[in-house]
Amino acid sequence: MTRRRALVAALAGALLAGGCANSGGPSSTTDRSGRLEAGGVTVEATLTDGPDGGRLRTTFRPQRPGFHLYSIDLPPDGVQGLGIPTVVAVRGSLDATGAASADMPVSNLRIEELDVDLPVYPDGPVTVTLPVRSTGDGPAEVVVTYGACSAGTCLPPVRERVIALT
Repeated sequence: MTRRRALVAALAGALLAGGCANSGGPSSTTDRSGRLEAGGVTVEATLTDGPDGGRLRTTFRPQRPGFHLYSIDLPPDGVQGLGIPTVVAVRGSLDATGAASADMPVSNLRIEELDVDLPVYPDGPVTVTLPVRSTGDGPAEVVVTYGACSAGTCLPPVRERVIALT
């Protein structure tokens, strides 16, 4: 029985220590989000603030199957004027603290007739993550630019549309 009591006491002590270490009041993580539907794509942006800064996760989801988005690596004016890069920026009470990254690999879409390679994501959704920090109280806004295409057609591009995070 002595070993059992010692084990129970050790477990209770560990639980109490963990509980005390995590009892600094309310969680320091808050989520704010916003949504946009434009250009055949649903865009959902979620901001998670934490003690080490924040992360803005913006998911671009084409509304029809077979559509892809252009890469964040596409030059601002496209390649030979073709394509529109996926861009996630912040303004208002947010500042970007690093470069954006995407959760999907980039592949080159070859257009033989024009001798052009365009960097695109696979068909379907892609999430772009941007490290951010809060600069104070006030509105937090995400500004997005993107274009969605299929093998045969492109949807109207969306340029500098604002998503308010609430």
